[in-house]
Amino acid sequence: MLINYLCPKHADWVYSNPEQALHVMARDEMQGTMLMQSGQLSEAIPYLGCAFDIAVILLEVDGGENSAMTTKIMNLTSLLEEIYFHLTLPHHRNAIVDRAHAVIRASNSVANNTIPMRFTV
Repeated sequence: MLINYLCPKHADWVYSNPEQALHVMARDEMQGTMLMQSGQLSEAIPYLGCAFDIAVILLEVDGGENSAMTTKIMNLTSLLEEIYFHLTLPHHRNAIVDRAHAVIRASNSVANNTIPMRFTV
């Protein structure tokens, strides 16, 4: 199962506007976290998921060498993983964890100049 949150149009916007996307990512993460903390788990998923996809694209834009973005991806993964666990959606939970690990592996490979970078969004 492949899990994505941003549509291609919005993903392209992130590539073209990385500085603005950083602000959108922070806003979505904050909104998703607030919804999660108030028990609105299903409502939190789109916000945290969009923040996750934006972080993946920003890591790619930075050439895979932004450790802060790698940390952000793992933090967002943890939040989404927890939500999917509580909603008893194990396939979604596994998909987001698998995707995060694949992104981090790819960024490590790019940082070591072993493969070209293009993450799946």
